[in-house]
Amino acid sequence: MKTKVFHLVLVFVLAASMAGCSLGGDQTLTPLPPVSSNELDIVSAFAFTDQWGWYNVAGEIQNNTGAALTSIELTIEIRDASGNSLLKDDNGGAVESLKFSPLLYTLAPGQYAPFSYSFDTSVGIPASYNVTVTGHTTGQADRADIIVENAEMVDDGGGMFYLSGVLVNQGSGWAHINSLAGAGLDSNSQVLTADWTATYTTELAPAGDASGRDRTPFSVGFPVPVGAEVTGWAVYTDADVVDAPTDYALAVNITNRYFDGWNSYHVVGTVTNNSPERLHTLLVGGLYAGDGTTLDATWSFIPVFIEPGATIPFDMSSFGSVNWSTKQASRVDRATVQVDPWSTYPSSWEVVALAASNEQVVKNGADWTFIGSVTNNSGQALSGETVIVAVHDAQGNLVASSYSYVTPDGDAIANGQTSAYEVSVYLDPAADTAGYTTQTIVQGDVK
Repeated sequence: MKTKVFHLVLVFVLAASMAGCSLGGDQTLTPLPPVSSNELDIVSAFAFTDQWGWYNVAGEIQNNTGAALTSIELTIEIRDASGNSLLKDDNGGAVESLKFSPLLYTLAPGQYAPFSYSFDTSVGIPASYNVTVTGHTTGQADRADIIVENAEMVDDGGGMFYLSGVLVNQGSGWAHINSLAGAGLDSNSQVLTADWTATYTTELAPAGDASGRDRTPFSVGFPVPVGAEVTGWAVYTDADVVDAPTDYALAVNITNRYFDGWNSYHVVGTVTNNSPERLHTLLVGGLYAGDGTTLDATWSFIPVFIEPGATIPFDMSSFGSVNWSTKQASRVDRATVQVDPWSTYPSSWEVVALAASNEQVVKNGADWTFIGSVTNNSGQALSGETVIVAVHDAQGNLVASSYSYVTPDGDAIANGQTSAYEVSVYLDPAADTAGYTTQTIVQGDVK
């Protein structure tokens, strides 16, 4: 594999000093013209402070070579008004520059990627920055045809933009998403703010998949640039055509959706393992408005390995936008949950089923706390135990779930040892809990 290293320098000096750690609108940098240099080029760069006083440098690079590039290395310098470097290494020592990477792993010829670097202004006020491209390695790319549907970007009013949508595989083969990023743009389509996300299904089925596995919701958040006007957005994908993954028979069923008393939205359901293998898996969930617009997305691992024939409850509630915006919350109309094939695989880890005992439920309105104990009677030392609580209504429908971990005080949970656990479940405050029943599942990991 060939390695090519070169040094492309791009220097910006702020037109005025930062007042109160805030860049005003008159300090917005003039956008760079498009480049075509047969190199890996920096197309634009922009500096701003966010609501929390952090200094951010965001921008965009383009691969103008004839080859796919990976292991891309960027270098940044940040200096005060006297020209002194403000950067420090991991040990707190002063350094002239630091290395960082763009927000996509690999770029095909002609492809763009955003970058973003954040600096804590409590150690000094920046007056200038210097972004350079200092290296890359030739790679491989067989690009998948991915489009974005039903997307929107919203300001949460708390210093963050959230860009959510659906990625759809338009190709006839499976697609693997290696990395995904989003950005807020100015009126000239220059990147002002950006970040990456892991909230998406990694592998998508060919276009037209009957079960809808050719698409995935996604969501990415990035800071609002103080003093700059963001008027548009962009989504960047690093995705390749791949062979079909092993298709394990997992069935997902959504059983309940609600807001708890703390304004967090919950999507509750079950995963049933219809395969002959004990499986590890990850779920991706999306929330949508009545017109199909994607409002939010999140992901969650199933915290235990699923035995063949077993059904395990899940609760997805870590929604970054809807949970913090009453406007977005009022728009939620439906939800989806799907299995990520890339993160679904047989477990080589030995596990044991255990039983909870002496369980009590402390009820504080719709907030229930399950307190109990687990005795390791497996005959083996355990590295940990996972406790899952499921709550069912009077008709037997799963309405809520949560889990927690039991970790050893020392090296392991010894055979015969009893450990305490506590699990908090946040129910729908509008629900009638008369006739509710509970179930507790415990799985131990053999050391």
